[in-house]
Amino acid sequence: MAVQKLNRTGEIASWIRSEIDSGALAPGMRLEERQLSEMFQVSKTPVREALIQLASRGLVDLRQRRGATVAIMSAEQVVAMFEVMTELECMAARLAATRMPLEQRQQLMTIHARSETFLDHQQDYDVINTELHELIYRGACNAYLEGSIKDARARLRVYRRYPFQKPGRIKQSYRDHDAIVTAIVNGNTEAASLSMHDHLTTGGRVFADLVAQMRSANGST
Repeated sequence: MAVQKLNRTGEIASWIRSEIDSGALAPGMRLEERQLSEMFQVSKTPVREALIQLASRGLVDLRQRRGATVAIMSAEQVVAMFEVMTELECMAARLAATRMPLEQRQQLMTIHARSETFLDHQQDYDVINTELHELIYRGACNAYLEGSIKDARARLRVYRRYPFQKPGRIKQSYRDHDAIVTAIVNGNTEAASLSMHDHLTTGGRVFADLVAQMRSANGST
């Protein structure tokens, strides 16, 4: 019974996390225990445990009398997390350059080549972009690092929406990926890290515009 309960808790947490990641559950949206219990046909206990689990990762806010809501971050928190995520992704690229197995290196090249067909399709490119980055995380062979980056991306994604809306950004992203993939495949650790840093800080300038809009919308200074 304990194992089954744990599995249900994980299933509920994964579903909520994916809904947050997709934007279906927006920051500040309430998460009703009763609705979730009915949806998954379980008691409130595994639902509550799933919410506690997500709260420990910063994805959900739990407050007395208010219940659970999708976490809201200030513009300053978003910037701080983006800076940390950038450094973690650079570390992942550096480690992948030495640790990624040959089969995954070949897969990385295949994904990158396939992404070229989506340069005029924003949403499709967004999907394959995620696929490429997540393969790099796996290639770093460090589960804690991989989980930390994915948690940061999950929290930031709703604020980024589609980062490829700016004209020319998709083609620039593809060129950036070319440098990153080449460095990883060739085992060049420094080039992999620097290329990833350049890639994310270029996107970060686009991201900074979105953060500025957040400040304006929230009346923040």
